[in-house]
Amino acid sequence: MLGGYNHKILRINLSTGKIRIEDLSAEDLTLFIGGKGLATLILYREVPPGTDPLSPGNKIIYATGPFNAIVPGASKVAVVAKSPLTRLINDSYAGEFFATRLKGAGYDALIVEGESRDPVYIWIDRDEVEIRDASKLWGQPVSAATERIREETNPRASIAAIGPAGENRVKLASIMFDSDRAAGRGGLGAVMGAKKLKAIAVYGARKPRVADPEGLHSRIARLYRELATSPRYEDMRRYGTTNALMTSASLGMSPSYNFKKPHIPEEQASRLAGEAIKEVEVEPEWYIRYKPCPLQCTRYVETSARGRRFKVKSEYENLAMLGAATGVFDRDTVLYYNRLVDDLGMDTISVGNVIGWAMELAEEGLIDKTVFPDAPTGFGDEDAVEQLIINIAYRRGLGAVLAEGVRAASRILGVGVEKAVEVKGLEAPAWDPRGRRGYGVSYATADIGASHLRGWPRPHEPPTSGPAREMMESLAEGRDRDATFDMTGLCKFVSYSMEDIAGLMTSITGVRYTVEDLRRASQRVEALARIHNTLDWVTPPIDDVVPPRWMEPILEGPLKGVKAFNDWRDFEEARREYYRIRGWHEELGVPLPSTMEDLGIPWAASDAERALEVVRARLGLYSS
Repeated sequence: MLGGYNHKILRINLSTGKIRIEDLSAEDLTLFIGGKGLATLILYREVPPGTDPLSPGNKIIYATGPFNAIVPGASKVAVVAKSPLTRLINDSYAGEFFATRLKGAGYDALIVEGESRDPVYIWIDRDEVEIRDASKLWGQPVSAATERIREETNPRASIAAIGPAGENRVKLASIMFDSDRAAGRGGLGAVMGAKKLKAIAVYGARKPRVADPEGLHSRIARLYRELATSPRYEDMRRYGTTNALMTSASLGMSPSYNFKKPHIPEEQASRLAGEAIKEVEVEPEWYIRYKPCPLQCTRYVETSARGRRFKVKSEYENLAMLGAATGVFDRDTVLYYNRLVDDLGMDTISVGNVIGWAMELAEEGLIDKTVFPDAPTGFGDEDAVEQLIINIAYRRGLGAVLAEGVRAASRILGVGVEKAVEVKGLEAPAWDPRGRRGYGVSYATADIGASHLRGWPRPHEPPTSGPAREMMESLAEGRDRDATFDMTGLCKFVSYSMEDIAGLMTSITGVRYTVEDLRRASQRVEALARIHNTLDWVTPPIDDVVPPRWMEPILEGPLKGVKAFNDWRDFEEARREYYRIRGWHEELGVPLPSTMEDLGIPWAASDAERALEVVRARLGLYSS
């Protein structure tokens, strides 16, 4: 038995009410590690391409990694399902206590399948598992539902819940963990809503066995000491991620005004950053007690706005997308939007993106306010942002259109397609790639669409420094590192090296891991997701692209005139180079059958061959 794991999966079928515990093989764990890797493998095996994401055939998987409950900074649970927003395999992550509690209850993963007839929630109390009635919770905001479920179960339970947006199958709906942390990307809250699953509550406190306790303790002590004292983390320890708008704005990478102004003045950025947030920061008693990671990437704040007093956990993406992207720079108002979006159960990134897009259209007179009275007047319309947030969650007015996501909304309205900043239907987050050479390829080729968590090319250079293809080796390395964090349960902000992770894996599991072992596991997961998505609808040469906005020159600032790539040929050459490094067909972007053999998953080779044929057929090509 490998250390660090329970070797158990909990499977719950909401259609039949059947609950069963299944053994998890050491082979699957060795090849796919856990978290994103394990959950992607399960979905690949059990949910065929073409499955309707909002049908009973879709499954939602909550998976832990071998570092959860053991290593500082390993707070993340991976949530994986087919996305109703993009129809891709989608993985999203949340911190707080859920991963620790699920692992402590004795399970490495939870699979929820089928569809309940009536609203329910799941209560997991170690070996006792129940499906409970949630009729009285349906319609409640996240915070109220979470508090009520804790009263009915255990005050120390961790709770994953959806709000009204998930119940209404809004494609921007998130799953909120312990009220304040979101598995936000890809609309996975709508998957829970379609299954009539209001929440999952879990409690468990068992500690997994580790193979080398003394060696592990020595490694952990060193890593924790570095996080707590190294000058390299000083900014993060002081601000979490809240100071990042200062960085992104200076680098020409902010999402301001629907990505029209990736550079904004320091004075403007500072209104939604660092010291401004520090002024209203608070530390609740429980938050002070529970600090397994000294970085604390999110910060609790308490303030007032729009006639309400509230507390919220906030970070850079929330501030930048609900504020800068919409042209609203009043700190307390943006923090209030954050609280409202969280309570309604939506992705702050996608909501800010679609509202910013609508504001740009409104400024240009492309939305008829006689048809959509809730349309904004333009950037900075604070009242309209609040109303649109509510209308998106309840599918009203223009909000009902935006609830489908920015790609679908642009097609429904028939305007603004070239202004929609998305990849494969997933709204872009708060990092514009025009400020970093080669970074746009990360967005273009990411398995879930526009994600900023799929590798950053290094070193940081502007796109004018040379051909983007020169950055692809470092992008591949960065993607492998990010996937390794997602498989082990680590938060990406702890910045452990791949050598550190390999050493921790060895001490925990009892199996000797190298950096190459970790990279190969990452490549297996990426290849499976790409094959599955290709067999569903993705045609990589057509769909692995960046939006037109990022090929517009920056209008002002140090990088004035710079685009994400020097030209489209520069982009295509870089993308081809990335395909080659990954062992994919250099023109078609599909993993080669021989690569599946080399990665130790020969059973996927036939699927890779079939995916190649599918893409050739879509493009009107013939196999050689």
